[in-house]
Amino acid sequence: MQEEKVILVDPIKCTGCHSCEMACSMKNFGKCSPSLSRIRIIEFREINTFIPIVCQGCKDAPCLKVCPVGAITRSLSGAVVIDQDTCIGCRACMYVCPQSAPVVNPENGKLMTCDLCEGEKEPWCVKACTMQGALRLVPKYQTIARKGKEDFAWKIKEEFKPKIKEEEKVEGFSFG
Repeated sequence: MQEEKVILVDPIKCTGCHSCEMACSMKNFGKCSPSLSRIRIIEFREINTFIPIVCQGCKDAPCLKVCPVGAITRSLSGAVVIDQDTCIGCRACMYVCPQSAPVVNPENGKLMTCDLCEGEKEPWCVKACTMQGALRLVPKYQTIARKGKEDFAWKIKEEFKPKIKEEEKVEGFSFG
């Protein structure tokens, strides 16, 4: 089974260069157009803050449940994707998304979300984010969800726990 991944966003590192938007639209539509990007930079210029918004592939994605025609599915990579042939453009997914990630394709009125550049080693937006590295593709378990911080802590504990050789095992009390 393929490991689920997510684009980790660090808004403190985002310079607002919009390279990620250009790369996304180029990958998916063959032209540089922010309106065709599946990632968006929300700008707060008065406080010099830029926040990339991209689908986080929620564990209990409300968009999957609310789509009246079943156009939204989860790919093996963990991306929550919208089938453009099935989508009717009702925008229900956009309204229920906690990140406001689905965007309207201005060319056909249908919704679209990040598919993590399915089939590529790394999403184009992540490759294009070279100024400060505000975007990184990471295994989903490395992110802290609103729910499940304890689960995250246990997974990290297991990942970094020193390996015990068979001859080093001892009987006794342990906190771990």
